[in-house]
Amino acid sequence: MVLFGSSQKLNLSFSQHFPYSKDYKPYSCISYNSNNILFQKKINSTSCDLKVNIFDSHLDDVNHFNVLLKDENFLGIRHIFDEIYLFTSLNNGVETILKCRVLDITSNFQPPKNLFTEKNKSGYPSNYILGEKIFENKFHFLVELPYQNGKQEDIRTITIDNKLNIVKEVYNKLDLLFTSKRDNKILLSNNGVVYLLKKFWKKGNNFYIYKLGQDIISEVQIKLNNRKIAALDYFFNSKDELVISGFYSSPIRFNFEGFFLLRYDEDLNLIHKNQYSLTENIVRAFKSSKEIKESGFGLDRFIITDFSLDSIGNYYLLSQNISKATIKQETYWVSSGFFVVKFNKNGNFIWGSPVSLNQKHKDLSFIGTFSVNSYNFKKYFYNDLQNLSLRKGVPAEYGILNYCGTKHVEFTLAGVAQEYINSINFPGKDSEKYAFFPNQLNPNSKGPSYFAVLNEKSTNIMLAVAK
Repeated sequence: MVLFGSSQKLNLSFSQHFPYSKDYKPYSCISYNSNNILFQKKINSTSCDLKVNIFDSHLDDVNHFNVLLKDENFLGIRHIFDEIYLFTSLNNGVETILKCRVLDITSNFQPPKNLFTEKNKSGYPSNYILGEKIFENKFHFLVELPYQNGKQEDIRTITIDNKLNIVKEVYNKLDLLFTSKRDNKILLSNNGVVYLLKKFWKKGNNFYIYKLGQDIISEVQIKLNNRKIAALDYFFNSKDELVISGFYSSPIRFNFEGFFLLRYDEDLNLIHKNQYSLTENIVRAFKSSKEIKESGFGLDRFIITDFSLDSIGNYYLLSQNISKATIKQETYWVSSGFFVVKFNKNGNFIWGSPVSLNQKHKDLSFIGTFSVNSYNFKKYFYNDLQNLSLRKGVPAEYGILNYCGTKHVEFTLAGVAQEYINSINFPGKDSEKYAFFPNQLNPNSKGPSYFAVLNEKSTNIMLAVAK
């Protein structure tokens, strides 16, 4: 059941409009020295190809430039040690070099510094995995050593200080054999403990977690009772426990059939575990009785798009349906909606709530949900694309120059979804209308939320700040 409420307003500020190319995607936005720096990354490009726009505190454009490093692989942008760094890697055929460049907002990224070098083996390079943040002026990254067929995978964990000097290096050999494709993530707890989260495919997804920073490490497999994990997400809670939640699949097909939540202490001892089948109200919101009879109780083509806390420590897991469909010989991106699972602060299931939508668009840039940092309770926003089919256009209560309008959903204590229209007045000319690119560009920040806003043809963009 979904309840409908009255129009509400978001507290938004906007930059000037500037040209946008569909070859690029908004990547991140960072608040830095009273400026706001927007990064766009070229789609489907492993080389470093970026567009950078710098706005002052009033969101006026003060500098913009492109970064093109054809021979270097893009690794990430990090705001660490009170600077903004661009990290890339360069494989010269003999060795693979980790490089970083510091940003000068008045000009461009400065000349690179080589942080680390690893020799290639049998033509195979190393890969570098960056941490997300610092702890006590230390930053960590992972070196995935070159692939060696039939041998145990080995890694290095590197720690640098605020002078970009290496202060610690630890080599580890894992019990698992090398795979041609690796999916490793480096995690940093609130107390500065470094972990490796590993995923690989062997008769389904397999997940392992390791506590790094010591010469001898042991692996802990993340597993459930008689089910394979389809997808997961994670964070560290206020007790510095590693909390992992996600969905498991059916034994006969890959889908989302149920959900789980696990909590681990600092030494990776499992201290809480539960798993549940999807609730009937969620499944029946997205599948008919006939579909359930033909393909089972699980949901197809859903992905995790958020796992986070509210202000009092409850956990919320959000999953969205996104797929492609051919309609009258044209290809569209479609979404039948999303659902939210709530756990209490101990990790026990409270409720599951579906939100049925009918989103359809040729451009994926307008499909999805997003959230804003400034609320103490969970609100999920989305573009109301169903308005595009209205003969009279977007209703006036959505605001001015809205391409499709914006709604948000919040939930009662019993988990009943309540939908609200958001009244937003986009700046610009009457000839152009705008909608959100529904991804927060600074999801790990506790300050104002950054978003990109696109015109209906995706030819112009502006930066939006929600406070």
